[in-house]
Amino acid sequence: MNKILPPTIQRMTAADSGLTGSISPTNKTGDKNFSEVLENAIQDVDMSHRVSDKKLEMLVSGEDVDIHGTMIALQEADISIRTMSAFRDKITDAYKNLINMAI
Repeated sequence: MNKILPPTIQRMTAADSGLTGSISPTNKTGDKNFSEVLENAIQDVDMSHRVSDKKLEMLVSGEDVDIHGTMIALQEADISIRTMSAFRDKITDAYKNLINMAI
């Protein structure tokens, strides 16, 4: 699999990105704040999208690529984008509720 993808386009696992573990004010995964965790999640979504695009490009160009792996990568990218969109919608709704709250 490493011969298919360049070293710069390799996906990180959830454990590598620090997204596992409990959510608490003093997180034991390196005391990352919300913006850092969100930035890492966005980068992971972007990376999965780039990997799927690269695999699809290689498949279309006729290179010897695993079709099943390509389809799995495409579905993973689709799921991650949908999840990020749902998260964005929830954050937007929460912000609107805070703004409309009477003080």
